[in-house]
Order: sequence, then C-alpha cells, then structure tokens
Amino acid sequence: MSPIPFTRTRDAYLISTDPSLLSPTAISAAFSSPAMYWCTPLSSSALQLCLSSSLCLGLYRSTSSSQPVGLGTTPKPEQIGLARLITDNVTFAYLTDVYVVPEEQGKGLGTWLVECVDEVLEGMEGLRRAILVTGEGKREEFYERKLGMRRVERGKAGLVIMNRLGEGAAEKLRE
Repeated sequence: MSPIPFTRTRDAYLISTDPSLLSPTAISAAFSSPAMYWCTPLSSSALQLCLSSSLCLGLYRSTSSSQPVGLGTTPKPEQIGLARLITDNVTFAYLTDVYVVPEEQGKGLGTWLVECVDEVLEGMEGLRRAILVTGEGKREEFYERKLGMRRVERGKAGLVIMNRLGEGAAEKLRE
C-alpha cells in the first residue's frame, strides 16, 4: 500500500511526496556540498535505490515568475531541499537527510519542511515510533519543539538519538 500523496504550497515554494518531482542531480549536488557535513555523495544507482525505497518530502522553488508553483506546472520546479523518511508507511519511520540548500536558508523553509514531516507522521495511523539522529544543542531543541522528539541516548561526537512515540506504540496504549 502506498502512502497518501502529500502536497503543500507556500508562495513560490512546494513540498510534495510525489517521487516524479525528485531531482537526483540536485540531491547528489547537495550531498556533495560541504554544507551537508553529515553525508557523502552516493553513486547514481545507490541514490536511485535510496530515494525509491524511502518516503521523500521534496522542497521545490518555482522556476517561473508568472506561474504559481504546483504539481503539473511547467517548467518543473527546482529542488532546493529534502526530508527523507525510511519507513514501512504504517508503524515506523526514521527521519534522515533533512536539508535546505544554503542560498534558501533563513526563510523559514526548513521549519516548514519539518512541520510537513510532522503532518505526514500524524497521518500514519498505526505509527509506533519515529526516530532520528541529530547534533546536540539547538538542533536537538528544534526537533523536540517541532516534532515532539525526545532524547533516547547520547552517541559519539555530540550526536543524539531521538524518539517520538506514535499512537500505535505499546507504551501509549498502556497509558
């Protein structure tokens, strides 16, 4: 069963789970950027497998000043960010590869992207658990505030494993 398609627009920007909009070229360029300190580039075939095996929320900017951004618009919008959920689409989700390209940062787009991730997680009726790994400090506080994540464990090099229980979690059912 495929997840319900998710699309939101704001000004000249679009967030969508439509896999046909994903730009492996843009994602590969982002993964190769020094700004993406947590990852290294993947081969084309590995990236394709990674994307096709995940629920991806792509963040896009309209490339037309005369047409609002949206699905089915031409030219195709430019990919400027991503949030990738490794998930079975029902009980579990691991959030990774969240980014907005540096030239688009400072506009609230990353916050909006994570708020959209929250909407997608809320829509997973049997969700037991969502997790992520991030750095301590402001990033940890951000995910706690925006996604309701809580620290599970502190890892090496200042990394933190965070967890959010869904309505399907046994711990929640006992409450």
